[in-house]
Amino acid sequence: MNTMAKKMQMNIRRNYVFSFLMNLRLSSGLWMIYMAYKGMSLTQIGILEGVFHVTSLTMEVPTGSIADLFGRKTSRTLGRCLSLLSILVLISSTDFFRFLLFMILAALSYNLESGSGEALVYDSLKYLGISDKYMRVLGRQEAIFQSASIAAFLLGGLLGTFNYYLAFWTSAVIIAVTIAYSLLFTEPPIDDIEPANRRSMRGFCRQIIDSFNIIRRVKMVGFLIVFTQTILALSTCIFFYMQNYWKGEGRTEFEIGIFLAMGSFAAAIMATRVHRVSIFLKGKRLLVLLPLISVISMWFIAFFPYKIPFFIVISLIEAMLFVVSNDYINRLIPSRSRATIISFASMAYSIVMILVFPVFGRLADSFSYRIAFMALAVAGSVLYIMNMFIMSRIEQGS
Repeated sequence: MNTMAKKMQMNIRRNYVFSFLMNLRLSSGLWMIYMAYKGMSLTQIGILEGVFHVTSLTMEVPTGSIADLFGRKTSRTLGRCLSLLSILVLISSTDFFRFLLFMILAALSYNLESGSGEALVYDSLKYLGISDKYMRVLGRQEAIFQSASIAAFLLGGLLGTFNYYLAFWTSAVIIAVTIAYSLLFTEPPIDDIEPANRRSMRGFCRQIIDSFNIIRRVKMVGFLIVFTQTILALSTCIFFYMQNYWKGEGRTEFEIGIFLAMGSFAAAIMATRVHRVSIFLKGKRLLVLLPLISVISMWFIAFFPYKIPFFIVISLIEAMLFVVSNDYINRLIPSRSRATIISFASMAYSIVMILVFPVFGRLADSFSYRIAFMALAVAGSVLYIMNMFIMSRIEQGS
């Protein structure tokens, strides 16, 4: 085995460690509760989350192109640096506008990581000639990601019960460690991109245009991006607002952390089983079944007082759908545009969040959480039916 092949193998192993450290965010189960503690209404929190996704929407594709043109490793390291800066801003935030800055920085750090990490892993496997194992690798990565969430929710909830700042400063230290660790990755060789076009404005624009053209030609890629990201965005909305719902019921931060950890534990277990499930439900069947289960669970959350089991189901379906959809999409796209096209997926996710998150907060403020959860379930049902119709039309035309 040559030196480069060994480095690509190390990329896969190091990515498991990096995924754990990156998701060990003790603030993830606290920031919405913290904003409410600082006087932000649910409507304001919804607006702030909307700003996060407006930033993500406008910057997702450019940052994906940065990963394709300047390197996945470079993009990843920059993302970690901005993540550290965002948590430091959160620590100092006391009003709406500082929280606004926190959201913008957090969105940019997310943008820089979203396409680059997946592209780095897939292209490392592709160099080794084992890209067919991507679903299994991504499943393990998702399980590790969710395991880190369990630790973050429990520890963050425990520390947050006593002192929010202790949890935030601990997160800052962990992020600093991930910055140093990100420097250990090796950039995968990309043979199908012209060196002359790298690091130039012309190449940057051409990269985006070429990626758009790929999505236009391969219609199933565009459809899967919109379909799966819509369901994932609705699931994320439930994840965040459930925290404030439980807090309103009188739950402590530690109790809420336990509930969130239960969801992550279920997601971690199922993420490692996705490749086995795909053996029995081949093709697009999983991409039809998983969102359906998620939408049904949304209805149960809206009407049943005991919401934890259905929250757990939505969490594990979200993890499975992420793995399945990413594996399917990566098989259809070339390496030269991989990070950019993956960024289109995050852009679609942001569009849905921009529309849904503030509306949910407004409905919960003006009426009740039940009305807000019902509206979410209705939206999910309508979109699912529409997407099934569109998928059948695409398959008939292919």
